Amino acid sequence: MTICKSLLALALPMTVLAGGLSLAMPAARAADDACAQSGTQSKAPGWDVAGRLAQREDCLAGRGRAYRDGVTKGVQQRVQSGRDTIDAVRNTPQTQMDRVRAAGTTERNGLNALGQQTRTNAAGMLTGGL
Repeated sequence: MTICKSLLALALPMTVLAGGLSLAMPAARAADDACAQSGTQSKAPGWDVAGRLAQREDCLAGRGRAYRDGVTKGVQQRVQSGRDTIDAVRNTPQTQMDRVRAAGTTERNGLNALGQQTRTNAAGMLTGGL
């Protein structure tokens, strides 16, 4: 029973992280490709172990920054999407009311035009068509 709970405890953070991975991984891969290209064109001599390690550390730090920025961007997009949805739901009653008012105004204008036409026809009949 404790093994199942342990597996569940490990699976939950992984599902939370999976949402940000789809956006963060391409940026991290691009940074990793840049590191691989810079490694093949290294200016440090073969005996300069400290220089090569520093260069590799810089590349890995760049990859970490790219991953973090990708995750941050993904979270910001999800938060903005949620805010847009909330705003749309909050504005739905007002939107529906505006639509009903516009339909009522259109109908009233049509009835006013019909009334004017009827009055004109009635006046024409009473005056004998003159």
